[in-house]
Amino acid sequence: MSNYNLTIFLEPSLTVRSSGKPNAVLYVEPDGWHGPGNTCFQIPQRVSAEDHVKIADAFLEGVTAWRDTIVAEVERNRTAADELAEARAEIERLKSDRDGGESNDN
Repeated sequence: MSNYNLTIFLEPSLTVRSSGKPNAVLYVEPDGWHGPGNTCFQIPQRVSAEDHVKIADAFLEGVTAWRDTIVAEVERNRTAADELAEARAEIERLKSDRDGGESNDN
């Protein structure tokens, strides 16, 4: 199966489900719909329990690395304006805490 390629575009409503033995299955529903259109990754029953864990760990490592890359990119793309807006909101929150929740326009 090393020559098999498949591209699926994921929606924010994505769902991922799983089941265990006898054949462990990971269901990916790209648009969140439970029904036709899902992708299944299945581990054959003949594979040892230890290899089930190795396969699941490989998925976990890959998805974690993918997520970490996305998070790093989002952080890099934060603009100065976003950071300034957050700082101003934090200043207002601190002022509100200091004043006991009362607004002070001084």
